[in-house]
Amino acid sequence: RIDAASSASFASSSAAAAEGAMGRRGWLEIWPRAAAGISTAAVVVGLPQRASAKGGPASSVELARLRKGYEGLEYLLANFDKETTKCTPECNRNPDAVRSYMGLRSMDHPLYQVEKILSKGQDNLDDPDDVEEYITACENYSSAISESNAMAYTSSFGEYNPGGGKDAVEKYLELARAQVVLARDNLKIILTKLGP
Repeated sequence: RIDAASSASFASSSAAAAEGAMGRRGWLEIWPRAAAGISTAAVVVGLPQRASAKGGPASSVELARLRKGYEGLEYLLANFDKETTKCTPECNRNPDAVRSYMGLRSMDHPLYQVEKILSKGQDNLDDPDDVEEYITACENYSSAISESNAMAYTSSFGEYNPGGGKDAVEKYLELARAQVVLARDNLKIILTKLGP
């Protein structure tokens, strides 16, 4: 005979093992079958709790920052050649503009340290499918930010590197643009999940 405390302990350890081995989605699919033979008290005690993000949920002011940053990325992509060219009076490419629009050059930019908002935003979601898609979009967004930063930085020095020149500047600037597209697309998914 199994008492409620033993059942709760079993459910809790089984939950941790199953969640670690299968991930969120797998755990949600097998939980009803795993709980079938356990008493009601054990089920209530053993349910895994959704982890709370640091300081979540994201506020309306923080969500407005995300929207403003998204609009900035849209503007950059629509005006890429203009925004990444600096004339003083000779015109040269300015890859650092990419880094500025991504929030990597100024603490006043809406996308500056956006990872904190993205972490808190997870607490704005209730549907497990939304949470999983949100996390994937956040990971893809962070990756695109990192890659665009590296490509823009490399482009800045493309003319001075051995074997470099203006064509190297253009090559890495185009690679940076491709990453900005990915960042914008994933930020759009994030905003869609977080709602208006």
